[in-house]
Amino acid sequence: MTSPDRPRRIFALGLGVLTLAGCATLEPTPEQQAARAAWDRCPKAANIALSSIEPNGLVRYRASSSPAGARDVANCLHAAGVSSLLVVAAAP
Repeated sequence: MTSPDRPRRIFALGLGVLTLAGCATLEPTPEQQAARAAWDRCPKAANIALSSIEPNGLVRYRASSSPAGARDVANCLHAAGVSSLLVVAAAP
């Protein structure tokens, strides 16, 4: 005989496992940590902003209105051994 609460308990257990698995991935990878440290050290123009850092350490950043200063950031990140990708944001 099956208890009427059994499906609810199985669902709750599954939800708990998924929650714990999700929390395990919230820590930045060593590559992300190194990329963030390099980003923080690099000089940036006012129009340059960090978009994201991929788990493999790829830095995605954007330049609003113009790509001024983007080359300096790219060179700095490259010198630190960090890959990067610039996205030029269109002016509104």
